[in-house]
Amino acid sequence: MTESSVNFLDDAYRRRWQTLLSVDDMVESLVQKLESIKELDNTYVFYTSDNGYHTGQFSLPAPVLSIDLAPTLLDISGVNLSSVDLDGQSFLPLMAPSLRNGSARPFFLVEYTGEGQQTPDPACPNMGPGLSHCFPDCVCEDSLNNTYACVRTLQPQLDLQYCEFADSESFVEVYNLTSDPHQLQNIVKQTSC
Repeated sequence: MTESSVNFLDDAYRRRWQTLLSVDDMVESLVQKLESIKELDNTYVFYTSDNGYHTGQFSLPAPVLSIDLAPTLLDISGVNLSSVDLDGQSFLPLMAPSLRNGSARPFFLVEYTGEGQQTPDPACPNMGPGLSHCFPDCVCEDSLNNTYACVRTLQPQLDLQYCEFADSESFVEVYNLTSDPHQLQNIVKQTSC
């Protein structure tokens, strides 16, 4: 990378941490207020995030999905979950070991829609259309052909990710995340999907 790209990414990274610190300060203030009014023991605090940024952080592990928030809140409230039709599952058993039943989700979906533009990005006009979020050295963060749907299989002896891209090549990826956590070896030709 050129020095200008390194400086740009360092600054973006620093600003993200500054933003995160401000969120931490707000959460700390909320928790302290709940403690001061003696309500912390009667309160659940949920702190969520996405799966990282497009500057090198990938596959940040998480025991639950966003679709699990509603069933969990209903479960905490005492609602019988068999009486509601939701895609997610309560993660209350993960928070209270005495409620664990051993039935973890064996697979889940991962989807993303690329944000490329129909016209060239003004930052890098020579790169052509279909790209977006381009930076000083014409390194672009996203593109139209970065639209995909994946199934992640997560079991004690199996950790696979299968992805189909919505592009003109019908590109497919399969990764064994146990032996290849950084997704460097596409094994699609070695497997029968």
